Amino acid sequence: MADTSRSSARGSGRLLRKVLLLSLPLVAILVSYLVLDPFRVLRRYATFDQRLVAVPNRDYTSTQMYLNTYERRPHHSFILGDSRTMAFLVRDWEPYIHDTAAFHYDASSESLYGVWKKLQFLEQHGARLKNVLIVGDADLLEQTHDTAAHLLRKDPRTTGSSRLRFQGAFVKAYLSNLFFYQFIRLRLTGKFRPGMRGLLESRRIYYDPVTNDLVLPELNEEIRRDSLDFYARNERLKAARRPGVSAAVIGPAQLRQLVAIRAIFARHQTRYHFVISPLFNQKQLNPADLAVLKRVFGASAIHDFSGANAFTAQAGNYYEDAHYRPLVGRAILQQIYSGSFKPQEDKR
Repeated sequence: MADTSRSSARGSGRLLRKVLLLSLPLVAILVSYLVLDPFRVLRRYATFDQRLVAVPNRDYTSTQMYLNTYERRPHHSFILGDSRTMAFLVRDWEPYIHDTAAFHYDASSESLYGVWKKLQFLEQHGARLKNVLIVGDADLLEQTHDTAAHLLRKDPRTTGSSRLRFQGAFVKAYLSNLFFYQFIRLRLTGKFRPGMRGLLESRRIYYDPVTNDLVLPELNEEIRRDSLDFYARNERLKAARRPGVSAAVIGPAQLRQLVAIRAIFARHQTRYHFVISPLFNQKQLNPADLAVLKRVFGASAIHDFSGANAFTAQAGNYYEDAHYRPLVGRAILQQIYSGSFKPQEDKR
């Protein structure tokens, strides 16, 4: 009986050692995640203006930058929306609103839900919403819930969602598709290889430590140096035209969130404008959605640049099919605040 027990104990010990040995690589990978913090979500960072290897969650970095700056530099004016807000730089907007402490509070693939929650978050932190510029399109208007994708998840500090689930999404992403291998390889060698494309960022993304503007310095330099070559090899622009009308996306859930946003503006007597982006594909916002926006916010606050127009006709106004350049943002701001904007229906 004793021999059987000892034999069983030895067998259990050998099994445990094997399990421990097999788990060592996973433990090492998890330790590397904790030490390197590839997505910059584990520790507090004063700025995000240094070169980043892994594409960060813009929702998180924007919220953290606000928390880093709002007490010493109270913000009363905000640019909200998706990544296309990069065309609207704070320094270009401030002369129109007469405010030198505006803040760029955008997120990648932003949702209507995200805009609403950010405005609530700003209220909770005592922000006076004097001016708000929202930049979006049908994709933004359609989304009324959070998403599971780690780069697009809303910061739990704005939504009240689970912080554990938020962090878990990044751990899962680090372990998936050999991301950890490509990340560590790039950190060690400094060489960007084809297999890293789509996982890691090869060009520098600059985040202004004061305004939180997102700027693409290397891409801007490529265009400045040889714009003809840049656009000649820009494959994403060559087959991006899909003229037509977007499907109507505003339903009861969207309407509730739009009305909630309008109520926040009413409480603060906010001067606001809503820009519908001029997308290179020339898809026009559905007239039904446009009518709802005008009914909720007032026709004078809605500026529809979707569809075929002077902006969308020129490839040189874009980085690729999804993002337009600051020269377009400056022109839009001038039209909005000078009163020269003409509604889309008047342009046909």
